[in-house]
Amino acid sequence: MVTDNSGPDRSSGSWLSGELSKGRDDQLNAFPRHYRLGALAGALSALLVVNWLLYAGALRGLYPNAALVPLLTLANCALMLLFILGAARLIDREYEGRLQNAARLSEAMSLLSAVSDNTADPIFVSDRNGLLVFANPATLEMLGKSREEAMYRPLRELFASAGDASQSGAEDSQVMQENISVTVEHSVRLPQGMRTYATTKSPWLGPDGKVLGVINISTDITRRKEAEDTLRARESRLEETVSRRTATLRRLADHLETVREEEKRAIARELHDDMGASLTSLSMHMEGAYPLLPSDAQWTERKAKIQNLLRSLVMTTRRIQTELRPTMLDLFGIKAAIHELTDDFKQRTNIACEVSLPDEDVAIGHKLEITVYRMLQEMLNNVVKHAQATQVDVILDVDEDHVALTVRDNGVGIPPDRRDSPGTYGLRGLQERAAFLGGNLSIAPGRNGGTVVTVQLPLTNDHVDPVSL
Repeated sequence: MVTDNSGPDRSSGSWLSGELSKGRDDQLNAFPRHYRLGALAGALSALLVVNWLLYAGALRGLYPNAALVPLLTLANCALMLLFILGAARLIDREYEGRLQNAARLSEAMSLLSAVSDNTADPIFVSDRNGLLVFANPATLEMLGKSREEAMYRPLRELFASAGDASQSGAEDSQVMQENISVTVEHSVRLPQGMRTYATTKSPWLGPDGKVLGVINISTDITRRKEAEDTLRARESRLEETVSRRTATLRRLADHLETVREEEKRAIARELHDDMGASLTSLSMHMEGAYPLLPSDAQWTERKAKIQNLLRSLVMTTRRIQTELRPTMLDLFGIKAAIHELTDDFKQRTNIACEVSLPDEDVAIGHKLEITVYRMLQEMLNNVVKHAQATQVDVILDVDEDHVALTVRDNGVGIPPDRRDSPGTYGLRGLQERAAFLGGNLSIAPGRNGGTVVTVQLPLTNDHVDPVSL
């Protein structure tokens, strides 16, 4: 049920009673009572004055006493005639007013009947006792009853379900007690089946403002509700499909990330085993060949160039190997790998970097270790590309349930529109990776400028769900 309280509205509630009683009241009050009483008092006063004047004239000898009675009779008859003529004129005017008001009342009743009878929406009125005192044809059709069967019967007997009747009775009580209009939506069980109506309930007010009952105007919204239910069901299925496909894509992305890490590990191992061994062997062979070279300046310069070239090749191979797969991570764990990564970051960028790691050994599982390491790589790359920072703090916290990685810089910060932009693939990748592992990524401005990026991941096992399409 949906209820809309719209506050006091006397005009809507009193229209019916006002129009029905307006003509009757106007007929009774065509001439106010005090006006009629004033006219009667004036006539009696005129009689008394005339009689008093005639008696006074007789006492003063203006005419014989024998003429007093005829004069009184003549004067009283004349005054009564005038009074009767005035009363007749008043009656004629009042009769005209009654005819006009009767015509107005008939017109209002005809208009009300035409509106209610030709309205497809049910309109019905109940009194304070819940008796049906007015119902248009649409209401009778809704109830499946004739006018004789429905009129002056309690509403609770007209509904097929007792629950529907009790609910409607409670709403009517609220309307009458609070003198407000409400709009409710509810489903009722009718002879033609379950139907849903939106009903506006307004107080029916008498001429004195007293609540006489409730005016109900209902609109059948069954088809609209069915369409809404169908739309909600489709939206629910669509959300379920999107959620399932999103989960599948996230598992696929995780699977691809795992495969890529394994390929990087294989390539790094080949670089270490094959390329490293070959470079070491070449360096040893060159060391044995150096004494055979002439001792002139030309060969001495070539020897230095060959040594520098071999040294640079070894360093490049080690750097590629470390970027593909950090050896420290596999051999000594996440703490050593973070130290190695931040040391290389400071040497390459000349950006000061402070590291805060747990004192005890960190055991978070192989999958989380490589995830945290790659996320830290991405965060530091973002600092180099966008932050323009001179100081970076890296903080790793591990408790019983979560591992948290925080990178804080003193750079220019990230604009809000840039933070939510679809083109920020680095941040979006971090968010998706964290969400797949059941964690979250937060980005906030630093206290003194810059940006604070924090990743929280739950400590879970190192299991990768299978991917199914």
